[in-house]
Amino acid sequence: MKSFLPFLFGAWAAGVLLTACDGPSVRNAPTATPPATASTPAPQQVPAPPTPAPAARPEAPDSLHLLSPGRVGVLRLNMKEAALRAIIPAAQLRRTTRQLEGIDYPVYEMQDPRHPDAPPSVLELVGDDDEGYRLWRVHITSPHYRTAEGVGVGSPVGLARSHYGINTVEVADAGLVAVSDEVRMSWQLDMAGLSRPPRQPTELPPATRIRGIYLFR
Repeated sequence: MKSFLPFLFGAWAAGVLLTACDGPSVRNAPTATPPATASTPAPQQVPAPPTPAPAARPEAPDSLHLLSPGRVGVLRLNMKEAALRAIIPAAQLRRTTRQLEGIDYPVYEMQDPRHPDAPPSVLELVGDDDEGYRLWRVHITSPHYRTAEGVGVGSPVGLARSHYGINTVEVADAGLVAVSDEVRMSWQLDMAGLSRPPRQPTELPPATRIRGIYLFR
């Protein structure tokens, strides 16, 4: 009996030591879940701005209202008075006189049959009674006459400069005038809004309006 008790005591002690070594069971830590992030919205496509429509070009003149170097419709500078009267019906012409630098000279005021309310064109003649007269200059103030590029009364002088260039700017009997030698035309300009007359073509504001056109030989 004495020998059996030490054996039981030793077995009991060994069991206690094993239990202490094992300790409490360790539980698996929960896996951390990353916080939900707000979804980034897809970039919105901004529509391109609409392409502006090109500026409307003035209606092309017909053959009777076309201005070109040395010509006004069917009229040609330097033509004889008799040839002029043969082309233009007498009902459209009124012969009178103008004065330039104290000298009287004959002119015709030519009405526009298609636009009877428009101001007449002035056809200026040079010559004498013995040799006859020729057409040397035409003054246009009607907006119905235009060049092939659309330049006419009411156009900005910048349009004329872009197509034909401006050689000189001067103040004459007709007021402020810009001259394009390439097409032999002088642009009679509206001085409204100008503090003083420009002295050089580069000083001429491009928006200055054309109020009259001289075609010269």
